[in-house]
This record gives sequence, structure tokens and C-alpha cells, in this order.
Amino acid sequence: MYALYNKIQNNDSTRYQFLKQVSLFGCNEGYIPQLLSQQLSTSSTEPMSWHVKIENSLRSVERDNQTLVIDLKPNSKEPNLSLYEVSNVWGYSTSGWTPILPHLRGLFIDEDPSRFDKDDFIRVPAEVDDPIFSKMYLQGTVDKGQLVGRWTTPGPSPTNSVLLWPDAFKYFWQEAKKVMDVEARQ
Repeated sequence: MYALYNKIQNNDSTRYQFLKQVSLFGCNEGYIPQLLSQQLSTSSTEPMSWHVKIENSLRSVERDNQTLVIDLKPNSKEPNLSLYEVSNVWGYSTSGWTPILPHLRGLFIDEDPSRFDKDDFIRVPAEVDDPIFSKMYLQGTVDKGQLVGRWTTPGPSPTNSVLLWPDAFKYFWQEAKKVMDVEARQ
């Protein structure tokens, strides 16, 4: 499950308030493709590396103080609260596909859901696990400033691994290293 939350920064904590369920992917309603499309120009064409900084991009579409959150285990057989804030998404659009590298912040990782209200909660920096990276790919690309294809994840399959050619891998590694270096300095 993906959701849009209000994110209110206080002096020493951050409050998250559930607003609504949303789609992250898909060319019609997906937040990631929508936010990316705001950055494109007519010269934007594959092969193309790109970066969506979620808070800044949401602010640019008049969604100030909002963020995207993933409930990683919404239908877990055992009670489990695993919420991750999406901080950044890097993509490398080429050959009709786009592998992506989301940078996540672990708000709750395998917690007992009876101890928290996942629709309205407060986290302090020490409770947030950051950075965490994921990788996946989307069926879609960029051509002359337009999103082409469905921009959805492929269906379940035994071969859903992400294939990264050297240019895409190098780009993702460089971006992830920047985030990790900033974290190490703090």
C-alpha cells in the first residue's frame, strides 16, 4: 500500500498524518511518473538519468509538507508495522524500461502495530533508519519530454530481478554513495 501523508516538522520530532491511499506507479495516477514529468523538457530522451527529490517535487505541485509512505507489509499474516518514507527516487530510462533506485527512510520496521497508530504518529530522528535503498524497474521510458509506456512494475514472475547495465549501475551507485556520505558526516 502506498499513501500520501502530511509531514509536520517540530523542533525535535516529525509528525506524520495519513491523508489518502495513492499510486506510486502508472502513467495516469502514479506519483513518481507525475513528479518526474514536471522536470522534463522536449530534449529529455532516453538514455536518461533522472532524480526526483520527493519533498521538493511535492512542494512544486502545491503539496507542501507532504510525503509518500510505503506500507511494506500491509497484509502480513503476523501483525507487523513496516512503514517507509520515500525520500528520493533515481531512475535510468533506456531501451523502453526504467530501473529505479528508491531511497527510503524506515519509520517503523517490523514493529507491533498495536503499539502505534499508523494514521497519526510522531518519530524522532533516532527512531528513523536512514538510508535504506530498494531497486525495481518500471515498464516505461522518456522520449522527447514525454513519458512513454505504462510506468508500472511488471507482474509477479520468477525472473523479476533488476538487470542493470554498467551506465545505470554506475549512476545508482554514485547517487547512493552521496546519500551515505552525508549520513556518515552527521
